[in-house]
Amino acid sequence: MANPVHVTANKTRVLDPGADSAPLVVVYRGLGPEYAEAYAYDTADWMIRQIQKAIPKETLSKIIFAVPDDYNQDCEKCIQQAKALIDKRNGNISTYSLCGFSRGGAPVYKNLSLRTWKILGLIDPVTPAMAKIPDTAVDDYASRIRCVYGVSHWGTKPPKDKLPKNYSKDERSYVETRDFYAHLKDLKVEMTDGDDQGHSDMPGVFFKTYGSTFL
Repeated sequence: MANPVHVTANKTRVLDPGADSAPLVVVYRGLGPEYAEAYAYDTADWMIRQIQKAIPKETLSKIIFAVPDDYNQDCEKCIQQAKALIDKRNGNISTYSLCGFSRGGAPVYKNLSLRTWKILGLIDPVTPAMAKIPDTAVDDYASRIRCVYGVSHWGTKPPKDKLPKNYSKDERSYVETRDFYAHLKDLKVEMTDGDDQGHSDMPGVFFKTYGSTFL
């Protein structure tokens, strides 16, 4: 039987295997249908399906996933509502991890110090700069970061002879992402290149590659 998906008061989806003790992983999705038709696929339910498809059943049966309804939701509130479900069945949360896909990377950066996270998952995310946070905010957490990134998904590479002051919005986005990618490389973050696959494929790649690290 598939693990049941519970929906909390603030519409956080909680995928609960019912294990006596299990890690809790909060996963933020991206912009979604409320932003534009191009992002209509990116919902909390879609993210749950990516997790279910990518992680082997044996591993999935040992991890609790909580997916906030959107990336603006308060992280601690989502955790507390998920924990209330686990407490109700007398379960125990052993560790906490935090992940974000696309625009969902912003709440990861904003909540780096909220708890002692076991794993910080960056799933083809916006850069810290896009969330008005310095790239160096992640430096002290490098050993906990797992990342899949496709720089080519983020804008257009500017011509070599074009001055930065003349970059278009798409070109600035590409350069910011390229620079953050390089920063993560310098930090020796455990990272997988995703340029050869689509942006919407990245959650599947991430959970297939790093799903077992939450245990």
